Amino acid sequence: MMSEANRTLAQRLRRQREAVEGRLTQPQVARALGVSVATVSSDENIARGIPLTRLGKYATFYAAPRADEDARARLAAEDELTDEERAARDDLLDELKALRGAAAPVPDPPASMLPNAAPRRTWRFDDEAPVRVVCGQIPVEARSPLASPDNLNHTEMFSFADADALVELFGHIRAENPALDVRFRTSAGMGSDDVSGHLVLLGGLGWNQATVWYTRQADVPVTQISDPDFPDGEIFEVTRDGGRRKYVPRMADNPDLGLVEDLGLLVRIANPFNRSRTLTICNGVYSRGVLGAVRCLTDANLRERNEQYIFDRFGEAGEFGILMRVRVLRGKTITPDLHDPDIRLFEWP
Repeated sequence: MMSEANRTLAQRLRRQREAVEGRLTQPQVARALGVSVATVSSDENIARGIPLTRLGKYATFYAAPRADEDARARLAAEDELTDEERAARDDLLDELKALRGAAAPVPDPPASMLPNAAPRRTWRFDDEAPVRVVCGQIPVEARSPLASPDNLNHTEMFSFADADALVELFGHIRAENPALDVRFRTSAGMGSDDVSGHLVLLGGLGWNQATVWYTRQADVPVTQISDPDFPDGEIFEVTRDGGRRKYVPRMADNPDLGLVEDLGLLVRIANPFNRSRTLTICNGVYSRGVLGAVRCLTDANLRERNEQYIFDRFGEAGEFGILMRVRVLRGKTITPDLHDPDIRLFEWP
């Protein structure tokens, strides 16, 4: 069990971060201190064995705020500090050291209980902004009779496209952010209050017009286009070095096997209507591609591995995109492993 001193130190570090004007996020602090997001999360949750050198960085960071040319928070160098900042730093450091000295070592929790086992966590949002997961709608002529409001057993979910991906992702985001307002909408049902928080768009050109509209607002080098060879979905086209290349799914030679490889697109960019929030797109040619893009970072067996790849590849970049293969085995979607170079088709930046 965590000691009261450990809890006090962890809470003190969290309060100090949240007290900064603009409310810094854990990723911002991690970047400035040169540590992983997992380290900052652990320090603010269990405060186990924090080195004195890192306590010194925390004290300097909070007592003497600085920003780089891109307005990102950074750690001040010793020769940059004023006399007042040094005094404030020393006072804060003395307080943190006293709390650290009283804290008892805390045993390592099981890996499954770690708040942040990977150096990043795409679906955790370190602010109080709402999260909206937006789906397309199945065309009326293709819906189950239960989708009709006139049916005595009316079930609205029967009108949602990519329901498998929605159920998978909605539950995961709620588990990662139990205190946040997380809801799902259809693109037709979005209100003005839904567009300024964290947005997640599932599906694309055919049934989710919100995805089409938002990608036009951002500089995303991957688009979806109609192709007569794939009438039930939209293929991907990549603009690169002045040229264009098409990527298409693959069908088995044996018609009984059907689809054996879909395509999935995972994009994280700033929300065009509120750049302090995020816009994430999970898309595919067909529904299995959408599900693959989602499960890439929700599958309990692969999400930590894939988060590690994204961190190694893109670092602290707030915007990135990956077009990937999504293999299908007898109708079942296989979660992509981003460490497999054959899975990754195109990445940016």
